[in-house]
Amino acid sequence: MPINIIDGTGASAWIPQVWAQEILSHLRSAIVLAKLVNKDYSAQVASEGNQVNVPVPVNLTAQDIPYSAGEDPINLQTVPVRLDRWKGVQIRVTDLALAQSRPDILSHLTRAAAIALAEAIERDLFSLYTAAGSSVGTPGTNVTPEVVVEARQKLVENKVPASERKFLVLSPKDYAALLTAPNVAYALNYGGADAIRQGQVPTIYGLEVYESQLVPVVSGTPPTTYNLALARDALVLVTRPLPAPDANVRYAVVTDDESGLAFRMTLTYETRPAPAHVLNVDLLYGVAVLRPEFLVQVRA
Repeated sequence: MPINIIDGTGASAWIPQVWAQEILSHLRSAIVLAKLVNKDYSAQVASEGNQVNVPVPVNLTAQDIPYSAGEDPINLQTVPVRLDRWKGVQIRVTDLALAQSRPDILSHLTRAAAIALAEAIERDLFSLYTAAGSSVGTPGTNVTPEVVVEARQKLVENKVPASERKFLVLSPKDYAALLTAPNVAYALNYGGADAIRQGQVPTIYGLEVYESQLVPVVSGTPPTTYNLALARDALVLVTRPLPAPDANVRYAVVTDDESGLAFRMTLTYETRPAPAHVLNVDLLYGVAVLRPEFLVQVRA
């Protein structure tokens, strides 16, 4: 009968690439609003409390030539974004070698960590709904196609460029209401059975539609659901790599161009409350409103 021997070197051999790939995969699938907003990333390492000045896109007006002196000056404005959100999760692993060799175990651990971090980011972005430049819809109702048209109109009137993608992020109840709205249901059915089977509204009236469980619902009589219609430059999410920890701690800093996120992993070993490797995954970020006129509350 063959035997398997794990020596001290093998058991302690942490492979950060394996963990990073799994966490990134789950992070990318768990974020919704964070995919749609303006993301500024730099390889510059930062600490909690640092500030990043994000430039606001410039608006210019065509003039008659020759130009009039002092007319239509270019004022480069920035929005300060404080890196004041430092979030982290701990993954306790009693058998590091086993976890790294079993895709099912690794996926279970990293998925839970990624979802926790993604929800923290999403909640902070959704909390900016209060700064929206305009609103449509009626509290205590469901979103209708007519309200979606109003939201689109607001974005266009607020001069979101025609070339810019426009998004609509809905709560589960309002997504369901839109799915079953007569005109939408007919269009989905006309578009093919796959749309009905998958229960997806890819685009409606020029707005790409997404569903999120984290859309804010504020209690009241009636309660108000704050869905969002937006363009990319409405909100900004800034992430920065965290500095290297103590030299005796094994770590890896991961940056991802696709999601615009950066996080740090550190591995330690603890004997209490029970012996285990402890993988800390943390990230530093800040959120802010960049162009409030590009953000519309779709109340329901």
